[in-house]
Amino acid sequence: MVDVARRADRAARSGSRIAYLESIRALAAMQVLFLHVLAAFAPNLVFALPAAAPAAGIIHLSPLYFLYDGYSAVYIFFVLSGYVLTRSFERSRIHPLAQAIARIVRLGVPAIAAVSVAAAIMLIFGRANVAAGDLGGSAWFTRHWQIEVSLLSVIRDGTVNALFLGYRGLPGVAFLGPWQQAIEQSFVVPLWTLSIEFYGSMIVLALCWLAQRSRAPWLLLLILGSLFTLRSAYICFFVGHWLATFARAERPAPASGLLPGFALAAGIFLCVIADIWQPEWLKTICASPTYLMFPGQFAPLQQKTFGAILVLIGLIHLEGARSWLSTPWLVERAKLSFPLYLVHWPILFGPIAVLFLQLAGIIGIAPARLCAIAAGIGLSLAGSVFFLPVDRFALDLSRSLRGRRAAQLEPPQASPASAMAAE
Repeated sequence: MVDVARRADRAARSGSRIAYLESIRALAAMQVLFLHVLAAFAPNLVFALPAAAPAAGIIHLSPLYFLYDGYSAVYIFFVLSGYVLTRSFERSRIHPLAQAIARIVRLGVPAIAAVSVAAAIMLIFGRANVAAGDLGGSAWFTRHWQIEVSLLSVIRDGTVNALFLGYRGLPGVAFLGPWQQAIEQSFVVPLWTLSIEFYGSMIVLALCWLAQRSRAPWLLLLILGSLFTLRSAYICFFVGHWLATFARAERPAPASGLLPGFALAAGIFLCVIADIWQPEWLKTICASPTYLMFPGQFAPLQQKTFGAILVLIGLIHLEGARSWLSTPWLVERAKLSFPLYLVHWPILFGPIAVLFLQLAGIIGIAPARLCAIAAGIGLSLAGSVFFLPVDRFALDLSRSLRGRRAAQLEPPQASPASAMAAE
């Protein structure tokens, strides 16, 4: 059945990137931006529940919360990566080691650049986030950026922590815990996802390498890997690979939108209520000490993982969603998603924190919050435009490394005489 599906979609697989998937990535980056802006300057909308702050809590437990549910957005990123990387690795004949090196370059160059920018901003503005958090009542804003600027701290955070170790207490590779730093010591906290992204991409690379050689071991690894990572963020990469195997994003959307619509609604619901309710079976699985499954996330995060998977499945099977997400204006700006994801953090913690403190003394705290939120979004979008060349350089360098390796593997052209002899 899998072989039939793959043959049927061979033409689609040889094409370029799927535009509407890139738009989903852009919207997910905006969710992360909104989460951090609101956590800094309107914390009740992020952290309050109805008993503590009725108005903010009601919004938190409504579908509106999904618009700034950055954690769910991260898991959408991971599933998309599983899908898109499957397509990329399928078309490549390059040795897996060369692919891994190219992937390190693709993720590592923007990471070290973002950390360098954050360190420079910290040197200029200091830790203005501490005073801004105290004034605005955001303990979340106050506790981050607890790191001293040095060449060593910049290199460590932008390379070792970001790509390989991850951060203590966050989803990742649990046995690396003794070498991890606290997330509060990161220059750019969104980097916590990059190590998961890197190891997840290696999972996808291994699956594609096996699929090109033997279907039985590939299918066995895909099934067992999916079960082993069922309570972790890495399940997203297996799901993305599953979806890519059957070309779900390329095939025509179903005529009826009932099931995709239900998946979308159910996914949003699971993400929104994850902070106050999780099913008992999920709590049990996540808390189990078993070694038969990858160390689990906390149940709320794993519920968001499953919800994000359902959201993405719903979107790629709804024709109306595909059409809207394929809008040229949105597709064109999707290229800013990774730059926006990286640069918004130091912008919020530096110039926007200072702006909030200055405005609060002039116009009051409440109006200053609104101005800081608007300025944070606007300046972050502008910053992503300036950071885009760094992202493009990393992408081009990664492609160049793969291209050179592919040229080395290209067999020599046979002469006409030798070709006729071969025939």
